[in-house]
Amino acid sequence: MSELFELEDTFMLPADFLLDVYQPPDDRDVRVRIWVQPDIADKVRESNNFYIETIEDHTEGLLVTLRVRQPEELLHWVLGWGGEVVVLEPESFRHRVRNELKKTLKRY
Repeated sequence: MSELFELEDTFMLPADFLLDVYQPPDDRDVRVRIWVQPDIADKVRESNNFYIETIEDHTEGLLVTLRVRQPEELLHWVLGWGGEVVVLEPESFRHRVRNELKKTLKRY
């Protein structure tokens, strides 16, 4: 950092604030569901993605539900699994992933 300077503004901690009991609001309102092929199911499970809400085991693979503020928060994570995952919903995120893959394909 360069040209760092101290501002005159100060922050006053509310008298009733207790960090030990503070719970920030959860504003992750968008649900994303993906289907994971069985050959990478263990890897996805071990990824411990912060946004994962549930993982349902099926003989044909995993159904993973994630909650995010914006689906784009998952774009690189989803793309990183290649063709082994399918975005089921929301449809707008499926299109976003498809468009990103088309852009990538044009470079190759």
